[in-house]
Amino acid sequence: MAETKILTDARYERLLRDLRKLIQEGRARAEQAAGRILVETYWRLGQRIAEERLTENANYGDSLMEDLAEDLAMDVDTLRKSVLFFDRYKKKSPRALNLNWAHYRALLALTDEEARDFYEKEAAQQGWTRDQLLSAIEREAFEAEDSGKEKAGKKLTRPAEATYVYKAAVEKIVDGDTLILRIDLGFQVWKEQRIRLAGIDCPPIDEKKGYAAFEFVRDRLAQAPFVMVKTHQIDIYGRYVTHLFYSYTEKDKVKVFEEGRYLNQELLDKGLATLV
Repeated sequence: MAETKILTDARYERLLRDLRKLIQEGRARAEQAAGRILVETYWRLGQRIAEERLTENANYGDSLMEDLAEDLAMDVDTLRKSVLFFDRYKKKSPRALNLNWAHYRALLALTDEEARDFYEKEAAQQGWTRDQLLSAIEREAFEAEDSGKEKAGKKLTRPAEATYVYKAAVEKIVDGDTLILRIDLGFQVWKEQRIRLAGIDCPPIDEKKGYAAFEFVRDRLAQAPFVMVKTHQIDIYGRYVTHLFYSYTEKDKVKVFEEGRYLNQELLDKGLATLV
């Protein structure tokens, strides 16, 4: 009969430490595997929906997506992003990299394929979390790396005076320079308002470049929890003329206005709008 071996306190603590490490490593591998499976699942969902060519009839497609989301007990935004995910990555598989769905949701906001490839590879190689990836996108790491890239637009004067500045939620992207916002006027009063981005003009949405501007605005603002707008003028169509700022990570309204991304200028920089 084998003799039972009594562990010393020190050996027991070492055994306990080793077992905890093995469990943590196993859980981490399981989470990575589950994350890769989820990424593949959303890609396949997008592929299957894309086969039905729903985007050819926007109104019908939107309605059907809502029905599908309800019947599948899924968030409709996730379903739409699955379609966008397939569209962005139909030329290559995203499964080879150890990135999860949260990473790809952040990457989907990037319409520039070169930038998206850059951040995807950096996130995989550096082991970035979703928040670290968003932070890199926010500080424009790709633009800094590719500093020789020519900017297509001219410069707007960024507003600095913090009057007529409001927090808002994006309700709808109408086209590249027109949005419908729900604006916080204070004292728990919200107003739905159509706005026009100040100082720029985007082509009509039925033109190729106009649709590209629409996609750029839609994808950029999809990850922003809120936007800040500065406005004190109304155009002849009753739209507020605004400068719009946003951030993926900053929650302080003042900092978003002062330091956040400036959408009007971004459209100029991407060559998707002209100065007016």
